[in-house]
Amino acid sequence: MLPMPLRIDLKSAVFALSDALDLVGVNDYQHGKRVAMIAREAAQALGLGRAQLDNLVLACLMHDLGVSSTAEHQRLILDAGCADRQAHCQRAWTLLQPFAHLSRLADAIRWHHTAWPDLPGTLQDADRIAANLILLADRVDALLLRHGLDNPLFHRAAIRDEIAGLSGNLLHPEIVHAFLAVSGREAFWLALAPHHVRSWLNDQELPDWAVTIDFPQFRHVARLVSSIVDAKSHFTAAHSIGVAQLSRQLGERMGFGETALAEVEVAGLMHDIGKLCVPDEIVEKPARLTSAEFAVMERHSFETYQILRHVPGLERVAEWAAFHHETLDGSGYPFRRSAETLSPEARVVAVADIFQALAQARPYRNAQGLDEISRILDECALRGMLDRDIVALARDDLEGSLRAATEVL
Repeated sequence: MLPMPLRIDLKSAVFALSDALDLVGVNDYQHGKRVAMIAREAAQALGLGRAQLDNLVLACLMHDLGVSSTAEHQRLILDAGCADRQAHCQRAWTLLQPFAHLSRLADAIRWHHTAWPDLPGTLQDADRIAANLILLADRVDALLLRHGLDNPLFHRAAIRDEIAGLSGNLLHPEIVHAFLAVSGREAFWLALAPHHVRSWLNDQELPDWAVTIDFPQFRHVARLVSSIVDAKSHFTAAHSIGVAQLSRQLGERMGFGETALAEVEVAGLMHDIGKLCVPDEIVEKPARLTSAEFAVMERHSFETYQILRHVPGLERVAEWAAFHHETLDGSGYPFRRSAETLSPEARVVAVADIFQALAQARPYRNAQGLDEISRILDECALRGMLDRDIVALARDDLEGSLRAATEVL
């Protein structure tokens, strides 16, 4: 089979992943980006080379890759000594292993909550320095968040004093010295305002990362994303990969070409990336959501679109992923699309999403049997919400559809 012509910009994809990880903080948006800014400033004062600086930025953007839960994020921010702080480091390391480009960042991320004297001797010097710089920046930003980001200049003295007290035990003295040197400037703190953070990120050229990867390689990134999203709750474990597998199967039966099949599979993998912004207590609520809670839940497909649409090469995937709650009769959300503007691929993902969700237990109900899944899909088709032909394809082979939706490869 000839390689697919689709190419994805890696740097844009990583930035999009960073945007997704930022959502986990809910009210602590841009944590990873501020960590990158703080760490890079200190690293530059240390005299690190361009390649090391660029790798550090990427590692900082993804240092919380193993955190899907809003509760865990809060614990890590509010309690520097929380007992489980190493767990997410190990999860991130594991998630990064299958992808050659990103795995080079894994060791720095794996050890970013380990004190300098406790770092393993087998770790390369560049990774030791990067891990300790991430720890420094993570601690600085946690202190900023505790004091409040509205006036960082007012709190800078207290933060600088606390970081100075960590020299020689948690942090390497030279790294602390570099931080104290650069953070003496007011501009260092003022640059951490949200609109300046976005501008700073846009200015990062990262030449070693400004490369394109083919679509099969990008599928590894999409699977990584789906793992993060599905780990948010044990009720949604393997939801995204199930939607992806069923979407591809339905697409095959509809006669999609190989490129469209690959794209619709990735759309299934990434369709719920925006759900990282939804607090745990809403995702796992064992009862009907209130109007206010549902309004929070409705954000997720819109966030999915905003994250994916900025990645060159993912324009169609962004729509197919984000439209999974749109309906043919225009009653869906968040864009109120209707039949005239919903592609066959978007319709496939919508059917696969409902099928897989029904086949999986939720906090408020058990997994549904095939008869009930069939009945609900039929009802949605009769009401003009789902595509009748695609529902019929799923129903024609219910056992096969169930296997695709629930059997994780």
